[in-house]
Amino acid sequence: MSESRINQQLVVSWRAAVLIEAGNIVAAKVIKFSGSSLQLQCAHLLRDGQVYQLMMEVPDQHDASLRTQIICKATCQYALLSAGEYRAGMKYFEVPPQHHLLLKSWGGRIALAV
Repeated sequence: MSESRINQQLVVSWRAAVLIEAGNIVAAKVIKFSGSSLQLQCAHLLRDGQVYQLMMEVPDQHDASLRTQIICKATCQYALLSAGEYRAGMKYFEVPPQHHLLLKSWGGRIALAV
């Protein structure tokens, strides 16, 4: 990973959930956010190349008590075991239009397709 890519990532702590399969939702936490990608921490191993439905609670930049639940899709780019939990790099897409400005305020670029 290049030094410039590392510097572009924001360290965050956002609640999230991943739909693994119908009826199986696992809790997660977004721990890094960058462009159209993010890094999740969760107890479940996500599969490389698999597309998941993702929900994340994104706080307002000016008032952290204001949080918006954003539901989108995300493709797992990699997953690894770290300190007893999995970390997964995800590329998110299909963000509802009403949430574009919120993610852009955090440095996100809105990816419309995989």
